[in-house]
Amino acid sequence: MKSMKIAASGELVSRLSSHRQVVSLDRTDFTDVAAVVITVADSRSGILALLKRTGFHLPVFLFAESDVDLPAGVNTVIRGQAQDWLELESAACQYEEDLLPPFYDTLTQYVEMGNSTFACPGHQHGEFFKKHPAGRHFYEFFGENLFRADMCNADVKLGDLLIHEGSAKHAQKFAAKVFHADKTYFVLNGTSAANKVVTNALLTRGDLVLFDRNNHKSNHHGALIQAGATPVYLEAARNPFGFIGGIDEHCFDEEYLRQQLRDVAPQKADQPRPFRLAIIQLGTYDGTIYNARQVIDKIGHLCDYILFDSAWVGYEQFIPMMADGSPLLLELDANDPGIFVTQSVHKQQAGFSQTSQIHKKDNHIRGQARFCPHKRLNNAFMLHASTSPFYPLFAALDVNAKIHEGESGRRLWAECVTLGIEARKAIIAHCKMIQPFIPPVVDGKPWESYPTQVIASERRFFSFEPGAKWHGFSGYARDQYFVDPCKLLLTTPGIDAQTGQYTEFGIPATILAHYLRENGIVPEKCDLNSILFLLTPAESAEKLEQLVAMLAQFEQHIEDDTPLADVLPTIFNKYPVRYRDYTLRELCQEMHSLYVSFDVKDLQKAMFRQESLPAVAMNPQDANSAFIRGDVELVRISESAGRIAAEGALPYPPGVLCVVPGEVWGGAVQQYFLALEEGVNLLPGFSPELQGVYSETDADGIKRLYGYVVK
Repeated sequence: MKSMKIAASGELVSRLSSHRQVVSLDRTDFTDVAAVVITVADSRSGILALLKRTGFHLPVFLFAESDVDLPAGVNTVIRGQAQDWLELESAACQYEEDLLPPFYDTLTQYVEMGNSTFACPGHQHGEFFKKHPAGRHFYEFFGENLFRADMCNADVKLGDLLIHEGSAKHAQKFAAKVFHADKTYFVLNGTSAANKVVTNALLTRGDLVLFDRNNHKSNHHGALIQAGATPVYLEAARNPFGFIGGIDEHCFDEEYLRQQLRDVAPQKADQPRPFRLAIIQLGTYDGTIYNARQVIDKIGHLCDYILFDSAWVGYEQFIPMMADGSPLLLELDANDPGIFVTQSVHKQQAGFSQTSQIHKKDNHIRGQARFCPHKRLNNAFMLHASTSPFYPLFAALDVNAKIHEGESGRRLWAECVTLGIEARKAIIAHCKMIQPFIPPVVDGKPWESYPTQVIASERRFFSFEPGAKWHGFSGYARDQYFVDPCKLLLTTPGIDAQTGQYTEFGIPATILAHYLRENGIVPEKCDLNSILFLLTPAESAEKLEQLVAMLAQFEQHIEDDTPLADVLPTIFNKYPVRYRDYTLRELCQEMHSLYVSFDVKDLQKAMFRQESLPAVAMNPQDANSAFIRGDVELVRISESAGRIAAEGALPYPPGVLCVVPGEVWGGAVQQYFLALEEGVNLLPGFSPELQGVYSETDADGIKRLYGYVVK
């Protein structure tokens, strides 16, 4: 590995004796240096406070030619003698040695050994690829180290990723310490797999699972289809803009839940702990964050375990105002449930795609019959893990933990929160139609009038106050939910926030999303009149300024009624006949009118409300078995009313099932998909990705949605 640099005060750069490159303090962000040398003057200029804030624990040397007091944060004084340079090099070497986390450190050392291998994988450090022009291009695109780090588990030096031995075990123990878990398991095929591991380890046929209706489809797959457990659903909120909200307050009432049990499993309605597991989204896709302490206090005594699906968070414990949302920071006792937390590290933390982790926090119930031991969980883990893991993915999880260790993690996320607040203020200042999804007024003053650091430190600037008009959610309690400051949520015109009703003109967010992608900016997702941008410590002020400028430019196109061919040329050129002579406002109005005609906002809300959830006719596992056996038929969704769904159906994103296998098509869910069908035909180029239903072009040239139902 290339040696790290030495950072020094400007006047010292030429005076230091080192084989390492020496750079001035203003030429580094301190991520590429192994030691720092400063003058007495610089020691009084604030550099020591800056170094402390990094959380990197760099060795710091004070260069002084006369006796001086040793300031706090300085390791030692040097005067330029030969022995001083040896001390400096020794400290830099020690810093490098301690810097890397366990698995990644072992991996880099192993790669440097350059062993000759006759084991998997067959590309043999990339040599196979290099024997063909396409392969060489592939090799050079990704770089040598990626191929050298892709190796076989035949050599035990790196430990075992399936039974957790060696450096792999040390890496997961280190991550558990950083994230305050009792045990941590690295998962290399996403939180979709992580959720299945947990649910397969805890649930069997006949077990009751308290189930957030907002749950990602992977929870349905693991808990309901694979394990065959019986769900008791918790209704969840949607607001008129299309944002995914949280579970209603009344759903956490014990008597309400026991009444639900009398309908679903009356024989268990009066048991002290009727639920083997509750599965709750700790943070929804659209940034509604739960108070984990409230959840456990209200329903914990009814559940053996709670799985907090934290795919869309995982960083909450590093942001002080979000810390109450972290189940991993809670003090728990023998009467509390065991806790599992699954995190999609690749979403907003530092991980390659598919990297995920399971945190297990249940030592407080060890010895009880409900306790899930490591061997049982690992059995489920191995059901879903490959025996040929891609080591760079595992290493990324290891490095992610190191990045988040101590002050470093807190500083990085504090900077992210600050940038997000500044971006919201800039949007308020420069945009009239597109607005941040935050309370417009806090304690009688405009949100944006408060200092950024005050907003960053107090949750009231992001809280969903019950009954507040701006957010449009109903059924919430005080301090139950707040907006994730690291989800930049914006609304587009079309909804009157005071009434929740449609306005005459609207801008569906999908049109804005297409415009942004056309101009090189990729949002995370959009729905109805809402759009989401994920914020991470990777962001910069310049990147967010570009986004704000593009939003303002889009608004100008709306005001100018620019021809569609100029604003969305890709869609226009693909469908020139359909959109001939269209302007941007015309397209917005036509799509908005479609939403209004179907009242899509109310259909979307109704699909997740208790009174209008699809009726349950079969256990989801049984319906899936019928699908596998072929005891199904493919019918038009328009003709599906009263039929039992064999597949779950959903738009993706967000990946939340609207109808679950075994439920009956009809009502709001059927009408919602028919509205989507109408949009597919009326507005080509804007079709959503649909799973569990199939678009087919009939003889009349009309695209219709079909779904499999049980015979």
